[in-house]
Amino acid sequence: MKQIHVPSLVLSIVGLVFALLLPIVAYVCCIVGLVLAYKYREANQTIAAMVMCIVGLAIALINSILGAMIMTSMYI
Repeated sequence: MKQIHVPSLVLSIVGLVFALLLPIVAYVCCIVGLVLAYKYREANQTIAAMVMCIVGLAIALINSILGAMIMTSMYI
């Protein structure tokens, strides 16, 4: 049996971890994981990977916005 959902699950978990630590890595992992999950969306595990990738992208975006706000407020 071919495990087609494993790469998208791994990338979504890595994306979630890096969403809080280093958002630029999370963007890459989550986008690639989302594309892979969408490509093989017939499996149930890929739906979970899609959800985790979307959550990871949202957290990374919020982290990036908060980081930019903190950095700009330091120079005012």
